[in-house]
Formats: sequence, structure tokens, C-alpha cells
Amino acid sequence: MSKPDFNICNTVPKAFWHHVTHQKDEIANWSKVQGVWKSQTWGEYGAISKKIGLALQASGMKPSDKISILSQTRLEWVLCDMAIMCIGCVTAPVYHSNTEEQVHYIAEHSDARLMFVEDQEQLDKILEIWDRLPKIEKVIVFESYYPKDLPNVIPFSLFIETVNDDGSFEKRIEASKPEEVVSFIYTSGTTGHPKAGVIDNFNVISTIKHLPDMLDIRREDLSVAYLPLAHIAERLLGHFIKLVYGNATAFAESIADMPDNVRQVGPTIVFGTPRVFEKYYARIATGIGDATWIQKTVYNWSVETGKKRAKLLSKEKSITFLLKLESAIARFFIYNKIRDIFGGRVRFMISGAAPISPEIIHYFKWMDISIYEGYGMTETTGVISCNRPGFVKIGSVGQVLPDTEIRIAKDGEIFVRAPQNIKEYYKNEKATNELLKADGNGSYWLHTGDVGHIDEEGYLFITDRKKDLIITAGGKNVAPQNIENLLKTSPFVSQAMVYGDAKPYLTALITMDEDEITKFARDRKLLYKDQADLSKKEEVLELYRQEVHFKNEKLASYETIKKFFVLEEDFDQNKDELTPTMKVRRKVVTERYKDILENFY
Repeated sequence: MSKPDFNICNTVPKAFWHHVTHQKDEIANWSKVQGVWKSQTWGEYGAISKKIGLALQASGMKPSDKISILSQTRLEWVLCDMAIMCIGCVTAPVYHSNTEEQVHYIAEHSDARLMFVEDQEQLDKILEIWDRLPKIEKVIVFESYYPKDLPNVIPFSLFIETVNDDGSFEKRIEASKPEEVVSFIYTSGTTGHPKAGVIDNFNVISTIKHLPDMLDIRREDLSVAYLPLAHIAERLLGHFIKLVYGNATAFAESIADMPDNVRQVGPTIVFGTPRVFEKYYARIATGIGDATWIQKTVYNWSVETGKKRAKLLSKEKSITFLLKLESAIARFFIYNKIRDIFGGRVRFMISGAAPISPEIIHYFKWMDISIYEGYGMTETTGVISCNRPGFVKIGSVGQVLPDTEIRIAKDGEIFVRAPQNIKEYYKNEKATNELLKADGNGSYWLHTGDVGHIDEEGYLFITDRKKDLIITAGGKNVAPQNIENLLKTSPFVSQAMVYGDAKPYLTALITMDEDEITKFARDRKLLYKDQADLSKKEEVLELYRQEVHFKNEKLASYETIKKFFVLEEDFDQNKDELTPTMKVRRKVVTERYKDILENFY
């Protein structure tokens, strides 16, 4: 199966319909139905999306109208998304984890006329605020719900039941144009209300026509979608990218079920945020801690073997026969066990959406699994650069995509000029003008807000967010994210926030990983009432002192954490301490724990 000719299939709907037409009997999607994995062909994918599209048109939806989806990642999400785009409407996604007020802001700001919601829980949010959303005409619910006599609330199955196929769906696809807007993507920004990046067909096609070949993604590959599709990363890698070679996607039952689902379906490509890989890394470390002396010995020997092999490969030196033999033994006893955690078939993994600790990439490399770190943002349709097979430099975010230019400003900020750059934020001229600056030749440089540099081989390195950089009282520039990522490689640390701007030394707030700290307490027979009580136990505090001391050994003296505080509970999105993509809102957290932070000094 050849990929579409993007000169002809120059829009998302046209690329989608190319696969529906040319590989209608091949599998596009997998989802769990009553405990069993069921496949869906491209033909079935197209037929259901068409039904949804026709039902939307019958409901009065016109091209350019905005339609919201408020749901976890699931098959119905992409079916509706594709239907919305195919009839020329605009998808305005909402994070399923958003509070009622956050949902209200996005639904109102986007001018949405209709909403798809997942279940009773999400419907309840809408019912609470519907009187303040006069533009919302109908709500369609994916799962069965009660009560059923609500006006303008319709079950999904009933919504698509009776539609008249008048040929308008295919005509609208054929009429689609590259400059037409297909979606808003609301930034999960760490300050203020989210901004709506306006994504058009040209942005998406400009991105996907290069990325699969760069990453060696093939028709036979299988990935698992589980991160929020309201975020650009999963939307790109779990949804849009398959419009090139038509590879299949399995939809996890939930984020919590993702590890089990991954083992069940055996993906060949695993995409995750750093937090996902940190969790896997921590669980492996905990498992080794519980192993027998012989198991630990074999494991440690296998790790050292992996280090030796990786070191030679990085220097492009040949591997000796003895090391090949040792690697084969290590693979049998250890590497394959690690691979089995991901279903046993993984070819490589991709990390994005936030910086990942190089320590984790190195570790999986020793286990013979490559993690390719990439870099992008909502405003660049998800990607600017990436590491890829044969072109990897750990610690960097790789080399830029074709047609993408990067410039480093005097203060280190990264500017990008590329076809995947958005042209505006919806209804926010001020923010648009801050984001995009004219180059004098008819195009624009996008100001990323990230600080970094490019080495002599064209690899991009990200230091930190420009506004997050800490300058200590001694004048040292410190990137807090790097230190936080290092701290989170401890299995006992869930989240960390480093503090110390204009201070003589760095300090940190640390939250406990509930599973690991509970196991620690159980193994030591500690009696405690709850997590808050546990956070004050001397044995627990000593554990965190050891963990911080161990991580400090890997840092320059001015980067080390001199004091820290273990919080009673984890940072919480409902308290506005985390974005939907689990980034810490520094301003909120700093204000909330101001007394603790100032007492450090």
C-alpha cells in the first residue's frame, strides 16, 4: 500500500478517504468491546464517520461551525473528529479531566454549537453549565446514561441511526481545501486561560508527509492511543500520522489500563510523555529491588553488558564475538523480560510533550530499546524536530523536520519558521502578535518561549522554558526542569518543583508516589493513618533524604537541592496545580506553598 500523493490528497479529509477507498478491508483500529479486542477496517471506519457526518449536517451543522468533543481517548473520539473535519466543521476538543469551569471556558470561547460527551460524568458537567452556554444546541452521549428524557441530549447510537445518504459527504471531502481550519487545539498552558491554536489542513499535511519516513513508521506497525486526544501529541501520533501508511491504532480502555492494554496488543511503536517512561522505569527498579540475590546479579551483569554494547555502537565500533554472545545471553534473561512489559514486539518508543531525563533514554538503550525524543508544541502542529533511527544524540531533541528552519535569538530563545506553524490563536490577536513576528519577507518567525542551542551537527538542545529559568543569587542560570526530571527518576517521587530564583541555593517541593511509598511502608511495617501522616514519618523522610542525596551527586554544585519538603498529597489538576498534560503550574504551586518555600531561607 503506497502512501497518498499529498499533492492530490492535500487535506486531512482527502487523505482519510484515500485509505477508506484503497484499503477498505485492512484493519485501521482496534478497541475493546465487552472485554474482547475487536478490529475495525478502514472501510468500516469511513462508513461510521460518514454516518456521523451526515447526522451532523442533518442537525444543521454548516462548514466552519465548531463542534466539541469532551471524552477520554476512545474509538468514538476519532470517528467523530474525522466526521467533523470531513464536513468542513472545526473540532474544538476539551480535556476529559477539565473542571466544569474549564469546560465552560473552552465551550464558550470556541463558539461550539454541538458537543459529543463520553458518559454520565461528562454530561453532568455540561448540565451544570448549560444555561451559560446558549450556543450549545445538542449534546450527544457516547455511553448509555440516565435519565433519558433530557431535551436535546441524544445517545450516540440513536444520533447516527437514521441518516439520509445524499452524496454530500463525499462531495464535501472533495471540495476541502488546504487553508480550511480543521481544529482548535487548546494549549495546556501553565499560566492563565488556555489559548486556542488554529490548525488547518496545510499544517497537518505539512507535518505528516515527512514524519513517518523519518521515524521509519510502516504499514504493519501498531500503536496504542491512550493520552488525551485533546492534546496535539496524541492527536498527531495516535490519529493523524496513520493517514500516511494506514497503520493500525489500538485504543486503550483508559490511561490507568494502558500498561495492561499494551501487554495485550503488543504494539510495535509506543509513544509516551516522560511521565509514562518514568513510571515504567520506577516499576522496573522496584521489581529489581524485590528480586533474589541471583536475579539481581544477572540483572546487573546484563545492564553492564548493555552499557558496553551501547558505548561501542555510539562510537561506531564493531562488537566483539564475546560481547555478541554476552548480549544474546543478557537478551534471553533480562532484555526480553523488559520488552515483554511493552507486549514483546516494540521496535522503538517516542517521547514528547515535555523534556525526558537522558538517564531514562540511556537505560532503555542498554535494554536494547530505543527511545527517540522529539520536540514540538501545539503552535507547530506538534513537531519541530526529532531523533530518529540512525540519527540519535541522547540529550538532544534531534534534528529539524524538512522545510523547517530554526534560529536562536541572542537570549537563547528558539524561533521557528515552518509550514506547520499555526497562523493565529482564535480570538486572541494580542497573543498571536506575541507568538508570530514578521520576518520582512512575507513569512513569520514563531517565538517558542523555549531556550536552547544547536550543535555543529544540527542537533537541537532545549535548556528550559524561558520564563522558568532560575537565576540564583550567585548569578548562576539553572534549568529547573532538568533537575525535576532527574528527581522523578526516583520510584518514590511523583512530582517535583524546584525553587530558588534570586535565592542563595535551590530547594524543592516533592510529592510521594503513592504506590511505591505505600509498599515501602508495608515492607517496613510502618503504622500510619493516611498519606499525610506517612509524609511525616522519620523513616520516610530519611528515604527521601537518601534519594535527593543520590540525585545531587549527578548535578553541578550550584544545581543541587539543599533543602526539600515532602508534601502531604500530590499536585492536583482540580486545584489548578497541574495542566491536563501534567506540567506543574509553578505560579499556582509557589503561591499555595509560599510559607514552606520561604522558610527554606
